[in-house]
Amino acid sequence: VTRLPRHTTAARAYPITATTAAMSSASQHLAPAAARLPGAASRNRAPPVTRCGDVSAPEGRSVSSGRRALFLAAGVVASIPIPARPARASEASNLASLASQEPDAEIALEVWDEVVRLARRSGELATPTGGNWLYSRATCLGGLSRWTDAERAYAEAADVLELALESSAPGKRDRAGALTLALAHDGRSLALGALSDWPAAVDASRRALAAGGAAGVAENGGLDVPTTALLAGLRGGPPTVAQRLDFNAAMARWGAGDVGLAANQLARLDKGPSPVAGQGGQFWEARAALAAAFYANGSLPAAEAEWRQLCEPVGPNPPATPSDPFRKVVNRAAQGAFDAGGILMDKRCEDFSTGTPLPCDDAGIPGSGGNASPCLVFTDAETERRLWPANARLALRSFIRDGPEASRR
Repeated sequence: VTRLPRHTTAARAYPITATTAAMSSASQHLAPAAARLPGAASRNRAPPVTRCGDVSAPEGRSVSSGRRALFLAAGVVASIPIPARPARASEASNLASLASQEPDAEIALEVWDEVVRLARRSGELATPTGGNWLYSRATCLGGLSRWTDAERAYAEAADVLELALESSAPGKRDRAGALTLALAHDGRSLALGALSDWPAAVDASRRALAAGGAAGVAENGGLDVPTTALLAGLRGGPPTVAQRLDFNAAMARWGAGDVGLAANQLARLDKGPSPVAGQGGQFWEARAALAAAFYANGSLPAAEAEWRQLCEPVGPNPPATPSDPFRKVVNRAAQGAFDAGGILMDKRCEDFSTGTPLPCDDAGIPGSGGNASPCLVFTDAETERRLWPANARLALRSFIRDGPEASRR
C-alpha cells in the first residue's frame, strides 16, 4: 500500500515559563482573554462575535458568571504546588472542556491555544485526544476566517489523527477517530479553497473521502454532520457527513476548473430525503450548485428544470409517525391535543429578519419574509459565505441574471 505523504507544518512557538502548577501557567497565558471580558456597563455595547465552526450566525457577546469564575480560578489556585506533568495533562482536559462550550470564537481560540500549549509540553498532543483538540482549534480558526492558520492547524490535526489510527490495534476499527480525521481533511479542503489553492483542496477532499469510507459515514443511513463542524447547520446544507464530503469534493473539482466532472459528481450526489412527495431532496445547496453547473456546462434546459423544481414552494414537514403501535396511538393523541390547542392559540408572528407579519403555522423559510421557495436562499452573498469557488458563484450569478423561467413567475 502506497502511503500518501504527510503534511508538514511548522510547530508553533509557545512561550515557556517556569511554574509550579499548570494552572499558574494557564493564568499567565489566559490573562489577555480575561482582561477583554466585558464588564456590566459595556456588555450590551460589545460587537457581535462568531461561534467556532459557525461563520453564519454572529451573536452578541455574553459572559456568564461561570465563565468569569473559571478564568479567575486560574489565579486563585496558582499557588498550589502540583506535579507538573500530570497537572498539565489534567489542566489541558479541563480547559478543553471550557473551550468547547465557549460561544465567543476569539476567547475560545485563546483557550484552545492554551490547551495545545499544555498538551504539547505534557506529550498529550500526540494522542487521539490531542488530535481532537487540534481539530477543534482549527475549526475555531476557520470560524474566524483565518484561513492560512486554519489550513495549517487542520493539517497538523490530520497528521496526529492519522498516526493514532495507524498505531491502533490490528483489526480494531476506530470509527470516531476516522470520522474526525475525515472532517479534518474536509476542513483543510475548505480552508485551501478559501485561499484559492484548488489543486491542494482537491487532494485534501480525496483524503477526506478515504477517511470517511474508513469511518463508515454512509452506513445505516449515514452519520449526521456534527454541529461543531465548520459551516455546519446552514439552511439547506448537507445533513450527513457522506453528503458533505461528496459535495465539497465536487466543489473543489469545480474550483480547480473541471466543471464537467463537478456536474457529474453533483448529479450523482445524494440530495437527501423528501418528506413531502414532489418537493425534491432537502439538500438544497447541492441542487442549487447542480443547476449552476448545468448552466456553466451549456446545458440550459437541464439547469432550468433543476432550478424550477428548487423554486417550488416547500410546505412544513409532516408530523413523524412511529412504527410501534403503542407509540403511534400516543403520537396521534398528542397531535390531536396540539391541533385542539391551536384553535385558541395566538398565531400572530413576524419574520425575524424583515419584521413582516406572518401566521406562525405558515411563515415560509425563516428570513425570507414569508416566501417558501428554497432557491431564494442562494444569493451571491450566501454562496460566498458557504465558500463556493469563485467560478461556481459566477455561474449561478450569471444564470440568475439571465432570468431562469422559474424566477420570472
